[in-house]
Amino acid sequence: MKRVAPPIEASAGFPGHPKPLDARLRRIVLGAGILAAATPLWAAAQGDYPARVIKLVVPLPPGSPIDTAGRLFARNLSRTLGATVIVENKPGAGATLGTAEVARSKPDGYTLLFTVPDPLVSAPFTMQVPYDPQRDFRLVSKVAESISGPVLLTQSTASVNDLAGLIKDARSSSAPRTYASFGPASYPQLILESLARQAGIKLTEVPYRGSPPAMQDLIAGEVNLAFASVENALPHLAAGKIKPIAIVDKSPRFPGVQTFSEAGFDGFVFRSKPWHGLLAPAGTPEAVIQKLALAAKAAANDPGFRKSLEDLGFRAIGSSPGEFLESYRAEASAIPALIKSLGIGSRP
Repeated sequence: MKRVAPPIEASAGFPGHPKPLDARLRRIVLGAGILAAATPLWAAAQGDYPARVIKLVVPLPPGSPIDTAGRLFARNLSRTLGATVIVENKPGAGATLGTAEVARSKPDGYTLLFTVPDPLVSAPFTMQVPYDPQRDFRLVSKVAESISGPVLLTQSTASVNDLAGLIKDARSSSAPRTYASFGPASYPQLILESLARQAGIKLTEVPYRGSPPAMQDLIAGEVNLAFASVENALPHLAAGKIKPIAIVDKSPRFPGVQTFSEAGFDGFVFRSKPWHGLLAPAGTPEAVIQKLALAAKAAANDPGFRKSLEDLGFRAIGSSPGEFLESYRAEASAIPALIKSLGIGSRP
C-alpha cells in the first residue's frame, strides 16, 4: 500500500511536534504517579550517553565525498563525546538503503545517519521507499554545506562557453545535447530540466552511477554536459580537458564563471547547494539529540575539521535541530513540487 507522508507541520518525528498521549492513558499514568517516579531515572540514563560504540551510517559508497566528510566528522565526534564512532557505508537504491536501515534502528542514539539530501527530499517522491522522511527521523544538525555548489562542465574543445552559448547551441543543433545525471530527481536532472523548460530547449539525460564515470564520459565526448564539485573538476580543468560554463554560487576558484542566477535562472533549484546532515531515528530522547547537536556545533568550530571540509569544497555549519528543520522545510516544499511539475520519476 502506498504510504502518504503527512505534512511537515504535523510530523511527530521532527522537533516541536511530539505525538500527543491518549488522554485516558495520560490520566492513568499521572494518577498512579509513575511519570514522576520514572523521570529522575530516565534523566540519569540519558546522562550516561554515550556508553558504547556509535555507528554512523553513510548511505553512499566508500571514497565518495560524503564518505570522506563522514569519516572526518566521526573522528571529531569521537573526541568530543569520548566514545568510539565507526562509519558504516550502506550504499544502494539511490542512498535509500542505508537511510532505511537507520529509520528502523533502535532510537537510542547509537545508530545515526550522515547523509546528503537526496534520500530525504527527492527519493520519496520518485520511488517507493520503506520509510517516511518526515515521520521516521529526528533532524540533529546540518553539519556542512557546499561552498559554491556544483559546477556545470563541458569539453574544453566545445564552442559553448556559458549558458547563453549552451542555449543557442541546443536550439541550432540537429543532434540532441546530452547531460550526465545521477538518477531520477538528482540535482543534475532537476537543474538542467528546469533550465531546458525555461529556455525552451531540449536536453537529453544520460544516467550514471556517480560523478567519476560521468566525468570520464564527458572528457571522452560521450556526453556534452556534466556536473561536478569544484574540487573534483579542478584536476581535469588543469589538464585542459574540460571547462566550466556555469556554477550555483560564486567560487574564488572560478571567478569569471557566471552563476545560474546571473544568467537569469533564479528559481530555488538554481540556488540550492548540497549539504551533509546528521539524523537519528524518530523517538531518540531529546537529551541525546541535544548532546549530539552540541557535538556537531563543536566540530564546526574546530579549525582542523573546518579546514578539512573546505578542502572538500564544503563549509562547516553545525546548525541546531531547529535551524536544520527550518532549512529542510524550505527544501522539502520546493523540490517535490518541482519534481511533480517536471514529471520526473516513476512513483505514481
